Amino acid sequence: MTAHHSLEAVGILFLGLFFYSYTFDWLSGARPLHRSLRALLHGLGFGALTVATMIARIEIAPGIYIDARAAPVALIGLFEGLPAALITAAIGCIYRLLIGGDGVWVGLFSLIAIAIVAGITHRWARHDGRTRPRHVIALSAAAYVVTFLAFSLLGARGLALFSRMWLEYALLCVVAIGLVARLFYDVADQHRLAAEQGRFRAVLDEASDAIRIIDCDSQRIVDVNRADCALSGYSREDLVGRYRREFWPDDPEFRRRQEVLFAETYAAGYQETKGSLFRNRSGTVMPVDTTQRIVEFQGRRYEIVIWRDAAARIAAETTDRETSELRAATLLARAAAHEINNPLAVVLGYLQLMATRLAPDAKESAWVRHMTDACGRIRDSVGRFNSLTKIESTTPVRGASAMLDSARSSIPAPSASEPPAPSPSRPPAP
Repeated sequence: MTAHHSLEAVGILFLGLFFYSYTFDWLSGARPLHRSLRALLHGLGFGALTVATMIARIEIAPGIYIDARAAPVALIGLFEGLPAALITAAIGCIYRLLIGGDGVWVGLFSLIAIAIVAGITHRWARHDGRTRPRHVIALSAAAYVVTFLAFSLLGARGLALFSRMWLEYALLCVVAIGLVARLFYDVADQHRLAAEQGRFRAVLDEASDAIRIIDCDSQRIVDVNRADCALSGYSREDLVGRYRREFWPDDPEFRRRQEVLFAETYAAGYQETKGSLFRNRSGTVMPVDTTQRIVEFQGRRYEIVIWRDAAARIAAETTDRETSELRAATLLARAAAHEINNPLAVVLGYLQLMATRLAPDAKESAWVRHMTDACGRIRDSVGRFNSLTKIESTTPVRGASAMLDSARSSIPAPSASEPPAPSPSRPPAP
Protein backbone atom coordinates (compact mmCIF):
# COMPACT_ATOMS: atom_id res chain seq x y z
CA MET A 1 0.00 0.00 0.00
CA THR A 2 1.56 3.27 -1.15
CA ALA A 3 2.20 5.57 1.80
CA HIS A 4 1.56 8.87 0.10
CA HIS A 5 -1.72 7.59 -1.38
CA SER A 6 -2.83 6.46 2.06
CA LEU A 7 -1.94 9.81 3.59
CA GLU A 8 -3.85 11.54 0.83
CA ALA A 9 -6.99 9.52 1.57
CA VAL A 10 -6.63 10.12 5.30
CA GLY A 11 -6.22 13.85 4.65
CA ILE A 12 -9.47 13.89 2.67
CA LEU A 13 -11.30 12.21 5.57
CA PHE A 14 -9.86 14.72 8.03
CA LEU A 15 -11.02 17.49 5.72
CA GLY A 16 -14.51 16.02 6.12
CA LEU A 17 -14.06 16.01 9.90
CA PHE A 18 -13.05 19.68 9.77
CA PHE A 19 -16.12 20.46 7.61
CA TYR A 20 -18.44 18.56 9.95
CA SER A 21 -17.08 20.32 13.05
CA TYR A 22 -18.05 23.69 11.58
CA THR A 23 -21.43 22.70 10.17
CA PHE A 24 -22.60 20.61 13.13
CA ASP A 25 -24.71 23.43 14.65
CA TRP A 26 -26.00 24.72 11.34
CA LEU A 27 -29.72 24.17 10.68
CA SER A 28 -30.08 22.20 13.91
CA GLY A 29 -33.70 23.22 14.47
CA ALA A 30 -36.54 20.73 14.76
CA ARG A 31 -38.50 22.08 11.78
CA PRO A 32 -38.79 19.72 8.77
CA LEU A 33 -37.31 22.38 6.47
CA HIS A 34 -34.23 22.66 8.69
CA ARG A 35 -33.79 18.88 8.73
CA SER A 36 -34.05 18.71 4.95
CA LEU A 37 -31.60 21.52 4.39
CA ARG A 38 -29.20 20.00 6.92
CA ALA A 39 -29.31 16.64 5.11
CA LEU A 40 -28.74 18.41 1.81
CA LEU A 41 -25.81 20.42 3.18
CA HIS A 42 -23.97 17.42 4.60
CA GLY A 43 -24.92 15.21 1.67
CA LEU A 44 -23.38 17.65 -0.81
CA GLY A 45 -20.28 18.19 1.33
CA PHE A 46 -19.57 14.52 1.91
CA GLY A 47 -20.57 13.69 -1.67
CA ALA A 48 -17.70 15.89 -2.78
CA LEU A 49 -15.44 14.00 -0.36
CA THR A 50 -16.65 10.70 -1.83
CA VAL A 51 -15.69 11.86 -5.31
CA ALA A 52 -12.31 13.02 -3.96
CA THR A 53 -11.62 9.61 -2.40
CA MET A 54 -12.55 7.91 -5.69
CA ILE A 55 -10.06 10.11 -7.49
CA ALA A 56 -7.32 9.73 -4.85
CA ARG A 57 -7.03 5.95 -5.16
CA ILE A 58 -4.59 3.91 -3.13
CA GLU A 59 -2.23 1.65 -5.06
CA ILE A 60 -1.66 -1.63 -3.19
CA ALA A 61 0.15 -3.41 -6.04
CA PRO A 62 1.20 -2.52 -9.56
CA GLY A 63 -2.02 -1.82 -11.44
CA ILE A 64 -4.29 -2.68 -8.48
CA TYR A 65 -6.08 0.15 -6.66
CA ILE A 66 -8.60 0.54 -3.90
CA ASP A 67 -10.39 3.67 -2.68
CA ALA A 68 -12.13 4.85 0.50
CA ARG A 69 -15.46 5.78 -1.13
CA ALA A 70 -17.35 3.82 1.50
CA ALA A 71 -15.98 5.90 4.40
CA PRO A 72 -17.69 9.29 3.72
CA VAL A 73 -21.01 7.58 2.97
CA ALA A 74 -20.85 5.43 6.12
CA LEU A 75 -19.69 8.25 8.41
CA ILE A 76 -22.28 10.82 7.39
CA GLY A 77 -25.02 8.19 7.45
CA LEU A 78 -24.03 7.09 10.95
CA PHE A 79 -24.16 10.60 12.39
CA GLU A 80 -26.76 12.36 10.20
CA GLY A 81 -29.07 9.59 9.05
CA LEU A 82 -30.28 7.99 5.84
CA PRO A 83 -31.23 11.14 3.80
CA ALA A 84 -27.73 12.64 4.06
CA ALA A 85 -26.16 9.24 3.27
CA LEU A 86 -28.33 8.75 0.18
CA ILE A 87 -27.44 12.22 -1.15
CA THR A 88 -23.75 11.46 -0.58
CA ALA A 89 -24.09 8.09 -2.31
CA ALA A 90 -26.01 9.70 -5.21
CA ILE A 91 -23.18 12.11 -5.90
CA GLY A 92 -20.69 9.22 -5.85
CA CYS A 93 -22.94 7.25 -8.21
CA ILE A 94 -23.13 10.17 -10.65
CA TYR A 95 -19.35 10.40 -10.76
CA ARG A 96 -19.07 6.62 -11.22
CA LEU A 97 -21.48 6.77 -14.15
CA LEU A 98 -19.49 9.58 -15.72
CA ILE A 99 -16.17 7.73 -15.64
CA GLY A 100 -17.82 4.51 -16.96
CA GLY A 101 -15.80 1.31 -17.36
CA ASP A 102 -16.34 -2.17 -16.06
CA GLY A 103 -18.28 -2.75 -12.86
CA VAL A 104 -20.34 0.47 -12.96
CA TRP A 105 -23.47 -1.17 -11.59
CA VAL A 106 -21.49 -2.98 -8.96
CA GLY A 107 -20.03 0.35 -7.80
CA LEU A 108 -23.49 1.88 -7.67
CA PHE A 109 -24.76 -1.08 -5.65
CA SER A 110 -21.95 -0.76 -3.09
CA LEU A 111 -22.52 2.97 -2.52
CA ILE A 112 -26.31 2.72 -2.14
CA ALA A 113 -26.07 -0.41 0.05
CA ILE A 114 -23.57 1.25 2.40
CA ALA A 115 -25.83 4.32 2.62
CA ILE A 116 -28.78 2.13 3.61
CA VAL A 117 -26.73 0.20 6.17
CA ALA A 118 -25.42 3.47 7.64
CA GLY A 119 -28.98 4.83 7.90
CA ILE A 120 -30.12 1.68 9.72
CA THR A 121 -27.17 1.93 12.10
CA HIS A 122 -28.05 5.59 12.75
CA ARG A 123 -31.60 4.58 13.75
CA TRP A 124 -30.17 1.87 15.98
CA ALA A 125 -27.82 4.38 17.68
CA ARG A 126 -30.68 6.85 18.24
CA HIS A 127 -32.76 4.10 19.81
CA ASP A 128 -29.88 3.39 22.23
CA GLY A 129 -29.52 7.08 23.09
CA ARG A 130 -26.15 7.81 21.49
CA THR A 131 -23.51 6.34 19.22
CA ARG A 132 -21.57 3.59 20.99
CA PRO A 133 -18.57 1.45 19.95
CA ARG A 134 -20.84 -1.46 19.02
CA HIS A 135 -22.58 0.68 16.42
CA VAL A 136 -19.27 1.69 14.82
CA ILE A 137 -17.98 -1.89 14.83
CA ALA A 138 -21.21 -3.15 13.30
CA LEU A 139 -21.10 -0.47 10.59
CA SER A 140 -17.47 -1.23 9.75
CA ALA A 141 -18.24 -4.93 9.49
CA ALA A 142 -21.34 -4.23 7.37
CA ALA A 143 -19.33 -2.00 5.00
CA TYR A 144 -16.77 -4.77 4.60
CA VAL A 145 -19.52 -7.33 3.87
CA VAL A 146 -21.12 -5.01 1.30
CA THR A 147 -17.74 -4.60 -0.39
CA PHE A 148 -17.34 -8.38 -0.54
CA LEU A 149 -20.84 -8.77 -2.00
CA ALA A 150 -20.10 -6.12 -4.61
CA PHE A 151 -17.01 -8.01 -5.77
CA SER A 152 -18.90 -11.31 -5.70
CA LEU A 153 -21.43 -9.88 -8.17
CA LEU A 154 -18.63 -9.84 -10.74
CA GLY A 155 -18.36 -13.58 -10.49
CA ALA A 156 -15.13 -15.56 -10.33
CA ARG A 157 -13.09 -12.63 -11.62
CA GLY A 158 -14.37 -10.40 -8.83
CA LEU A 159 -13.73 -13.00 -6.14
CA ALA A 160 -10.23 -13.56 -7.41
CA LEU A 161 -9.59 -9.83 -7.37
CA PHE A 162 -11.02 -9.48 -3.85
CA SER A 163 -8.81 -12.31 -2.59
CA ARG A 164 -5.79 -10.15 -3.44
CA MET A 165 -7.02 -7.08 -1.54
CA TRP A 166 -9.29 -8.37 1.27
CA LEU A 167 -6.77 -7.39 3.97
CA GLU A 168 -6.40 -3.86 2.64
CA TYR A 169 -10.17 -3.41 2.54
CA ALA A 170 -10.42 -4.71 6.10
CA LEU A 171 -7.81 -2.19 7.27
CA LEU A 172 -9.57 0.52 5.29
CA CYS A 173 -12.91 -0.20 7.00
CA VAL A 174 -11.29 -0.31 10.44
CA VAL A 175 -9.25 2.88 10.02
CA ALA A 176 -11.42 4.99 7.72
CA ILE A 177 -14.72 4.13 9.40
CA GLY A 178 -13.93 2.81 12.89
CA LEU A 179 -11.21 5.23 14.03
CA VAL A 180 -12.44 8.32 12.17
CA ALA A 181 -15.95 7.68 13.54
CA ARG A 182 -14.48 8.15 17.01
CA LEU A 183 -13.28 11.62 15.98
CA PHE A 184 -16.71 12.43 14.53
CA TYR A 185 -18.27 11.35 17.81
CA ASP A 186 -15.88 13.65 19.69
CA VAL A 187 -17.05 16.56 17.53
CA ALA A 188 -20.69 15.78 18.33
CA ASP A 189 -19.86 15.29 22.00
CA GLN A 190 -18.03 18.62 22.22
CA HIS A 191 -20.96 20.44 20.68
CA ARG A 192 -23.34 18.64 23.04
CA LEU A 193 -21.22 19.62 26.04
CA ALA A 194 -21.07 23.21 24.81
CA ALA A 195 -24.87 23.26 24.48
CA GLU A 196 -25.28 21.81 27.98
CA GLN A 197 -22.85 24.36 29.38
CA GLY A 198 -24.78 27.16 27.71
CA ARG A 199 -28.05 25.78 29.07
CA PHE A 200 -26.54 25.45 32.54
CA ARG A 201 -25.26 29.03 32.39
CA ALA A 202 -28.67 30.33 31.26
CA VAL A 203 -30.49 28.49 34.05
CA LEU A 204 -27.90 29.59 36.60
CA ASP A 205 -28.07 33.24 35.60
CA GLU A 206 -31.87 33.33 35.53
CA ALA A 207 -32.17 31.99 39.10
CA SER A 208 -33.67 34.55 41.47
CA ASP A 209 -31.40 33.51 44.36
CA ALA A 210 -27.67 34.19 44.34
CA ILE A 211 -25.62 31.05 43.67
CA ARG A 212 -21.91 30.73 44.39
CA ILE A 213 -19.77 27.62 43.75
CA ILE A 214 -16.62 27.29 45.88
CA ASP A 215 -13.78 24.78 45.74
CA CYS A 216 -13.67 23.17 49.19
CA ASP A 217 -9.92 22.52 49.08
CA SER A 218 -8.67 25.93 47.97
CA GLN A 219 -11.66 27.97 49.27
CA ARG A 220 -11.63 29.89 46.00
CA ILE A 221 -14.77 30.91 44.13
CA VAL A 222 -15.27 28.78 41.02
CA ASP A 223 -18.43 30.33 39.55
CA VAL A 224 -21.25 32.75 40.40
CA ASN A 225 -24.52 33.72 38.76
CA ARG A 226 -25.98 37.10 37.82
CA ALA A 227 -27.97 37.47 41.06
CA ASP A 228 -24.77 37.03 43.08
CA CYS A 229 -23.12 39.81 41.09
CA ALA A 230 -26.14 42.09 41.62
CA LEU A 231 -26.25 41.55 45.40
CA SER A 232 -22.51 41.63 46.02
CA GLY A 233 -21.77 44.52 43.65
CA TYR A 234 -18.90 42.62 41.98
CA SER A 235 -18.67 41.37 38.41
CA ARG A 236 -18.11 37.68 37.65
CA GLU A 237 -14.51 38.44 36.68
CA ASP A 238 -13.94 40.11 40.06
CA LEU A 239 -15.33 37.15 42.02
CA VAL A 240 -14.09 34.04 40.22
CA GLY A 241 -10.75 32.89 41.57
CA ARG A 242 -10.81 34.93 44.81
CA TYR A 243 -10.87 33.62 48.37
CA ARG A 244 -14.28 33.55 50.01
CA ARG A 245 -12.94 35.01 53.27
CA GLU A 246 -12.14 38.29 51.51
CA PHE A 247 -15.85 39.13 51.60
CA TRP A 248 -16.42 38.53 55.31
CA PRO A 249 -16.91 41.39 57.81
CA ASP A 250 -13.89 42.15 59.98
CA ASP A 251 -15.61 41.22 63.24
CA PRO A 252 -13.46 38.48 64.86
CA GLU A 253 -16.44 36.87 66.58
CA PHE A 254 -18.33 36.64 63.29
CA ARG A 255 -15.35 35.10 61.53
CA ARG A 256 -14.97 32.57 64.31
CA ARG A 257 -18.65 31.57 64.00
CA GLN A 258 -18.25 31.23 60.25
CA GLU A 259 -15.34 28.83 60.68
CA VAL A 260 -17.46 26.74 63.05
CA LEU A 261 -20.29 26.69 60.49
CA PHE A 262 -17.86 25.58 57.77
CA ALA A 263 -16.68 22.69 59.88
CA GLU A 264 -20.28 21.63 60.52
CA THR A 265 -21.19 21.99 56.83
CA TYR A 266 -18.23 19.93 55.63
CA ALA A 267 -18.96 17.26 58.22
CA ALA A 268 -22.72 17.01 57.53
CA GLY A 269 -22.70 17.97 53.85
CA TYR A 270 -25.59 20.40 54.31
CA GLN A 271 -26.27 23.55 56.35
CA GLU A 272 -28.86 26.34 56.53
CA THR A 273 -28.21 29.66 58.24
CA LYS A 274 -30.48 32.63 58.85
CA GLY A 275 -29.35 36.23 59.08
CA SER A 276 -25.63 35.75 58.42
CA LEU A 277 -23.75 38.97 57.82
CA PHE A 278 -22.41 39.71 54.33
CA ARG A 279 -20.35 42.67 53.18
CA ASN A 280 -20.90 43.88 49.62
CA ARG A 281 -18.56 45.95 47.48
CA SER A 282 -19.71 49.28 48.93
CA GLY A 283 -18.85 48.08 52.44
CA THR A 284 -22.47 47.71 53.54
CA VAL A 285 -23.03 44.76 55.85
CA MET A 286 -26.41 43.13 55.30
CA PRO A 287 -28.11 40.02 56.66
CA VAL A 288 -28.44 37.09 54.26
CA ASP A 289 -30.03 33.64 54.44
CA THR A 290 -27.83 30.86 53.05
CA THR A 291 -28.18 27.20 52.10
CA GLN A 292 -24.91 25.32 51.72
CA ARG A 293 -24.48 21.87 50.21
CA ILE A 294 -21.33 19.85 49.51
CA VAL A 295 -21.17 17.95 46.19
CA GLU A 296 -18.37 15.83 44.73
CA PHE A 297 -17.40 15.82 41.06
CA GLN A 298 -14.44 14.01 39.50
CA GLY A 299 -12.72 13.51 42.82
CA ARG A 300 -13.03 17.13 44.00
CA ARG A 301 -15.51 18.58 46.49
CA TYR A 302 -17.41 21.78 45.81
CA GLU A 303 -19.64 23.86 48.05
CA ILE A 304 -22.84 25.15 46.47
CA VAL A 305 -23.95 28.28 48.33
CA ILE A 306 -27.46 29.59 47.61
CA TRP A 307 -28.08 32.87 49.38
CA ARG A 308 -30.50 35.77 49.33
CA ASP A 309 -31.00 39.12 51.03
CA ALA A 310 -32.77 38.52 54.34
CA ALA A 311 -34.28 42.02 54.55
CA ALA A 312 -37.58 40.95 52.95
CA ARG A 313 -37.86 37.93 55.24
CA ILE A 314 -37.07 39.98 58.34
CA ALA A 315 -39.62 42.64 57.33
CA ALA A 316 -42.27 39.97 56.72
CA GLU A 317 -41.55 38.31 60.05
CA THR A 318 -41.72 41.69 61.79
CA THR A 319 -45.09 42.40 60.16
CA ASP A 320 -46.40 38.98 61.16
CA ARG A 321 -45.16 39.47 64.71
CA GLU A 322 -46.77 42.91 64.96
CA THR A 323 -50.01 41.51 63.55
CA SER A 324 -49.98 38.72 66.12
CA GLU A 325 -49.24 41.17 68.92
CA LEU A 326 -52.06 43.48 67.78
CA ARG A 327 -54.52 40.60 67.62
CA ALA A 328 -53.52 39.36 71.06
CA ALA A 329 -53.71 42.87 72.52
CA THR A 330 -57.10 43.49 70.86
CA LEU A 331 -58.59 40.26 72.22
CA LEU A 332 -57.25 40.98 75.70
CA ALA A 333 -58.44 44.63 75.63
CA ARG A 334 -61.95 43.67 74.52
CA ALA A 335 -62.20 41.06 77.24
CA ALA A 336 -60.98 43.58 79.81
CA ALA A 337 -63.42 46.21 78.52
CA HIS A 338 -66.30 43.77 78.81
CA GLU A 339 -65.35 42.85 82.37
CA ILE A 340 -64.90 46.49 83.41
CA ASN A 341 -68.04 47.90 81.76
CA ASN A 342 -70.42 45.68 83.69
CA PRO A 343 -69.45 46.79 87.26
CA LEU A 344 -68.82 50.32 85.98
CA ALA A 345 -72.43 50.60 84.85
CA VAL A 346 -73.57 49.56 88.34
CA VAL A 347 -71.32 52.14 90.01
CA LEU A 348 -72.54 54.92 87.70
CA GLY A 349 -76.16 53.99 88.32
CA TYR A 350 -75.83 54.20 92.09
CA LEU A 351 -73.87 57.48 91.84
CA GLN A 352 -76.68 59.00 89.80
CA LEU A 353 -79.24 57.87 92.44
CA MET A 354 -77.11 59.36 95.20
CA ALA A 355 -76.83 62.66 93.32
CA THR A 356 -80.63 63.05 93.26
CA ARG A 357 -80.91 62.54 97.05
CA LEU A 358 -78.16 64.99 98.10
CA ALA A 359 -78.45 68.72 98.40
CA PRO A 360 -76.60 70.56 95.61
CA ASP A 361 -74.48 72.53 98.07
CA ALA A 362 -73.61 69.54 100.24
CA LYS A 363 -70.03 68.35 100.44
CA GLU A 364 -71.15 64.81 99.54
CA SER A 365 -72.62 66.13 96.24
CA ALA A 366 -69.11 67.34 95.20
CA TRP A 367 -67.73 63.90 95.99
CA VAL A 368 -70.42 62.25 93.86
CA ARG A 369 -69.67 64.60 90.93
CA HIS A 370 -65.94 63.83 91.13
CA MET A 371 -66.64 60.08 91.23
CA THR A 372 -69.01 60.40 88.28
CA ASP A 373 -66.34 62.25 86.26
CA ALA A 374 -63.78 59.57 87.14
CA CYS A 375 -66.19 56.86 85.99
CA GLY A 376 -66.61 58.76 82.71
CA ARG A 377 -62.86 58.79 82.18
CA ILE A 378 -62.78 55.05 82.88
CA ARG A 379 -65.55 54.55 80.35
CA ASP A 380 -63.61 56.54 77.71
CA SER A 381 -60.43 54.56 78.38
CA VAL A 382 -62.32 51.29 78.13
CA GLY A 383 -63.89 52.49 74.88
CA ARG A 384 -60.43 52.98 73.36
CA PHE A 385 -59.67 49.32 74.10
CA ASN A 386 -62.28 48.35 71.49
CA SER A 387 -60.65 50.40 68.69
CA LEU A 388 -56.95 49.40 68.78
CA THR A 389 -55.28 49.78 65.36
CA LYS A 390 -51.59 49.45 66.30
CA ILE A 391 -49.31 48.74 69.21
CA GLU A 392 -47.69 51.78 70.83
CA SER A 393 -46.02 51.64 74.20
CA THR A 394 -45.45 54.33 76.79
CA THR A 395 -42.02 55.71 77.58
CA PRO A 396 -40.58 54.12 80.72
CA VAL A 397 -40.24 56.69 83.52
CA ARG A 398 -38.18 56.25 86.70
CA GLY A 399 -37.55 52.59 86.12
CA ALA A 400 -41.21 51.76 85.46
CA SER A 401 -41.78 49.20 82.73
CA ALA A 402 -43.30 50.24 79.41
CA MET A 403 -46.96 49.41 78.88
CA LEU A 404 -49.60 49.76 76.18
CA ASP A 405 -50.45 53.40 75.36
CA SER A 406 -54.16 53.04 74.58
CA ALA A 407 -54.55 56.64 73.35
CA ARG A 408 -51.77 56.42 70.75
CA SER A 409 -52.69 52.85 69.78
CA SER A 410 -56.36 53.52 69.05
CA ILE A 411 -56.43 57.00 67.48
CA PRO A 412 -53.94 58.92 65.30
CA ALA A 413 -51.41 60.96 67.26
CA PRO A 414 -52.13 64.73 67.14
CA SER A 415 -50.11 66.73 64.63
CA ALA A 416 -47.48 69.27 65.67
CA SER A 417 -49.74 72.20 64.69
CA GLU A 418 -52.55 71.04 66.97
CA PRO A 419 -52.22 71.68 70.68
CA PRO A 420 -52.57 68.60 72.82
CA ALA A 421 -55.91 68.11 74.48
CA PRO A 422 -55.90 69.22 78.13
CA SER A 423 -55.90 66.36 80.56
CA PRO A 424 -58.63 66.47 83.20
CA SER A 425 -57.44 67.57 86.60
CA ARG A 426 -57.29 64.97 89.29
CA PRO A 427 -60.14 65.44 91.80
CA PRO A 428 -59.17 66.24 95.37
CA ALA A 429 -59.18 63.35 97.75
CA PRO A 430 -62.32 63.21 99.89
